[in-house]
Amino acid sequence: MMRGYFHFKLFLRDLTYSHSYGKYKYFIFYCIVIILTAAKTLPLKELDGNSADVFFLLLKDVGYFIQSSGYEIPVNWIFIQFFILFLISDFLVHDAETNSSYLILRIKRREQYILSKLIWIVIQNILVYSGLFIVIYMISALLLGDFSLEASSYFQNTIQSQAAILINPIQLILHLFFGYVLTSIVLSGIFLLFTQFFASTVSFCFVLILGSLSIFIDWKWLPAIHSMILKSNLFDLEHHLSLTFSFVYSVFVYILLAFVIFSVYRKTDILK
Repeated sequence: MMRGYFHFKLFLRDLTYSHSYGKYKYFIFYCIVIILTAAKTLPLKELDGNSADVFFLLLKDVGYFIQSSGYEIPVNWIFIQFFILFLISDFLVHDAETNSSYLILRIKRREQYILSKLIWIVIQNILVYSGLFIVIYMISALLLGDFSLEASSYFQNTIQSQAAILINPIQLILHLFFGYVLTSIVLSGIFLLFTQFFASTVSFCFVLILGSLSIFIDWKWLPAIHSMILKSNLFDLEHHLSLTFSFVYSVFVYILLAFVIFSVYRKTDILK
């Protein structure tokens, strides 16, 4: 059954072409990440920190919104979360506008085209964030001259003191990684769904607003809150935002989005 819907060569084509099409944008993104990583790393030389601390300082949000006075905007979180969303969305729009008619004509089924894009969203997000974490680790480790990910003095005195439970650096890094990946996959799925009904610019602005709500609204059912480490149960037990909940929620929402998107494409195919 799935064999008739999934075209593996089409998926490989999406994977390779997306990198070829967006290589300069990805290059710019990772260059900016290098600069941001260096800016967070250099002050840690005098504070006995390591790469695990850089991950936290660079990728953390600002916690739950309590009062407007003194509340900071999580600039790095916004940049990383939404720049990657832009990279994903940019390819989806470009490919749909320039190649979709030809590809659908070649493969004979519209379902194969959209299924390939749904799988590509998952794999591409994993690859981009893997690259992000590798870049952060390598740059910070080289600048600090320390490739360990053990609990440093800075981690024990500063990060652990903010935590609600006892944590270790690997646990923190994994939570950050999966939180960002899951959030980006869901936001990408929402964008793809909205492009079926609205212009791509309108769809992206909607997802941007929806994602930004998590900065000010402390509701764990919002899609972007799951990449906010300070709102997780590692640092706040009151709101019960665990990685397990984030995983189950994100997987369920993405499957639901995929089903709706798939259904829209099938109906379109029938109408044609």
